[in-house]
Amino acid sequence: MRMLTPLLLASARRGLSCLGRAVGAGILTVLLAWEPCPALGETLVLKQGEVRTLPLLQTRARLPLQMEMLYLGMVEERFLSYARANNWETISSDREDPRWSRWQLRPGGEALYLPASFSSKEDSPIYARGFYVQAYFVGGRLAGMHLIRNPEEPGFNLTALQRLIRAWFPDNRLMLYYQVLPEDPDQQVLGAYLGTIPPPYLADIRRNRVPFCQTFLSPTSPQPIIPPSVDVPPHCLGTTAVNSGTGPYAAQKETAALR
Repeated sequence: MRMLTPLLLASARRGLSCLGRAVGAGILTVLLAWEPCPALGETLVLKQGEVRTLPLLQTRARLPLQMEMLYLGMVEERFLSYARANNWETISSDREDPRWSRWQLRPGGEALYLPASFSSKEDSPIYARGFYVQAYFVGGRLAGMHLIRNPEEPGFNLTALQRLIRAWFPDNRLMLYYQVLPEDPDQQVLGAYLGTIPPPYLADIRRNRVPFCQTFLSPTSPQPIIPPSVDVPPHCLGTTAVNSGTGPYAAQKETAALR
């Protein structure tokens, strides 16, 4: 009996040790598999629709993407990037000299809006189409543009052309030179140019012998300004009467009568 007692104690110790390890492993397993459950009070809140959660991380709102506008002095590659983004078709390009280059393109018809400072009557978009564009660069920067009517598309009258130039160049003050036939009451524009035409390309604007008229466009003035000139062609005097129903031909006759 005395011999059995130590053996029983040793077996009991080994049993307790195994039991302790088993219990410990079970507790560890429970801890690893445990997921926090909401308390009863929180469950009631959930049922009432009053979920309490941490606030979402806020980020600064991004401004909406805005289409880049053209401007005189624009780097050549940036201008070509604008043309690609708006589906302009490249017709030709040439470089007479390292200082001067010319690109001929057909606009892709993008919708343009006038600056917000202008009247609400002109909120509707104007579409960039109806012309071929010759863009001139001096030293790698946009110096001027020549617009030539595309006979395959509807043309522009003077009012539409002025809106297009304002929308294309909202930040530039510029003089717009344009050609209309004296006998055309609708003032359909044959051609126009703005900015500076480099010397190697001056022949581009001399092909049509119709005299050029002038109008000055400013970002701060909703109305175009006709600059005073002693040798302005008579039919140019009717440019401010487009919206009043009187055409350039009527103004030309009135001017002739005054003479």
